[in-house]
Amino acid sequence: MKKGLIYSLLLPGILIGIFLAFHFGTASPLGGPLPSDEVESRDALIKDFLDEQGYLQSKIVSLRNEIESAQGEISIQSEEYGLSVLEKLKEDIGLTEKRGTGLSILLDDSPSVSRDALEVSDHELIQASDLRDVVNLLRAAGAEAISVNSQRVIATTPISSVGTTILINNVYITPPFNINAVGDKDVLLQRVLNKELLPSLYEKGIKNNIIFEIALKDMITIPVYNGDIKANYLNLIN
Repeated sequence: MKKGLIYSLLLPGILIGIFLAFHFGTASPLGGPLPSDEVESRDALIKDFLDEQGYLQSKIVSLRNEIESAQGEISIQSEEYGLSVLEKLKEDIGLTEKRGTGLSILLDDSPSVSRDALEVSDHELIQASDLRDVVNLLRAAGAEAISVNSQRVIATTPISSVGTTILINNVYITPPFNINAVGDKDVLLQRVLNKELLPSLYEKGIKNNIIFEIALKDMITIPVYNGDIKANYLNLIN
């Protein structure tokens, strides 16, 4: 009787123990598809990416502003450089007034003759060739600007004559002829005083009493060239 009771109680106890052992040995299911530490890592990565993206966007804006500022400065410098080059070119071709120290030369016909006379000796007159000789000498001596009777003389200036009439830049000029040159006055004077460089003019001065006077000047003003400018060799640069 007692043994039967023991066996009847032992069997349910064993079954209950097996059930409990199986139940507590099984892992409890999670509340989501990913472990909580993986979710936190993912959120941290996303936050870092967004922070880095925001920083890079602000850096791009900053760099763009720097580029625009640099381009503006380059544009201003280019304009200033272009203007300075333009001014230098204008000065070189005589389109700007030139001032400085230099030399003034007075050339005039012999006082005993008149250009309007029916017969007059060329040796007693200042010829276009005499003016060309003086201008070429001054240019070779480094004159920065030259004028004859207020006519600016540039590289293409024609100095010609028709009979006793002299034309400079196709403008009729009459004696006396005032030649002004801006440059190193000592160098210019040294060249002009060299009789071997102006033999015809010095000979006229000795034999025919033409007027040939030289004066050093602390300040000379050479006017702007007002003749025609030949553009045969100019090219448009885009």
